[in-house]
Amino acid sequence: MSWRDILNLTKPKITLLNIFAAVASFLSAGGNLANMIHLLLAGYLSVGGASALNHFLDADIDSRMRRTAARPIPAGRIKPRTAALLGSGMVAASVLYSYIVYNPLTAVFILSGALVYVLVYTVWLKRRTVWNIVIGGVAGSFAPLAGWSAAGREIGALPVFMALLVFLWTPGHFWALASRAVKDYSAAGVPMLPVVYGVRTTSIATLVSNMIAVAAALLMSTLVSNPLLYLVIAATFSAWLLFESIKPCIKYSPSAAWRAFKISSPWLFIIFAATAASSAL
Repeated sequence: MSWRDILNLTKPKITLLNIFAAVASFLSAGGNLANMIHLLLAGYLSVGGASALNHFLDADIDSRMRRTAARPIPAGRIKPRTAALLGSGMVAASVLYSYIVYNPLTAVFILSGALVYVLVYTVWLKRRTVWNIVIGGVAGSFAPLAGWSAAGREIGALPVFMALLVFLWTPGHFWALASRAVKDYSAAGVPMLPVVYGVRTTSIATLVSNMIAVAAALLMSTLVSNPLLYLVIAATFSAWLLFESIKPCIKYSPSAAWRAFKISSPWLFIIFAATAASSAL
């Protein structure tokens, strides 16, 4: 067991995007920069811990998928029990830490995000329904709420809209990935949208999902202090996202679906960065 394997258990790319959603909300709420370090720590413990539990619970699926067969547990480099203990300990530490450093509501939001990801998405939905990632997307929505609460502000329209945006963004993001990995998910028996309805239908659903997310992102301009700055940034990068989302609908290929997937995370990052900048200026 190496430090790289432990790091991989925490799914750092997904974890860092969730943390940034919380940080952007925290900054939009006027949070104190000196206190932000606590949010970074609590966020990584929570999301990283939930990801480790996801590795533990999905080890059998991962072993049947070429894309995930080399992960630490199916490859035999980390014992399942170790991942379960590590993940549970990280989530528990995050909730306790945020309760002490911030407030009970922040701890509730952080715990809720972890529980939805682990219990609702991973345990209940993922293996049972094509709606798995749609409903499971609620898990990421708690990050902006936690960030806003950590700044000591009452929950208002902007953090709710940011939470909604994460929810709306999630299906298109993962459907594009699932389209490229459709053979893997089919072999593992996971009812992702392209497995059930095919890659062309999924490409259209991804485009529609991204269009709805973009519309919500543009509407969010009404809630920031500097809407013009926000719209210039949001509209430019939203056009890029939609352009790449249209391509698989016109002529599907795994590479086209992959590009749509790879662009969606930077898009959400930029939207939240624009929200924080437009709220601060």
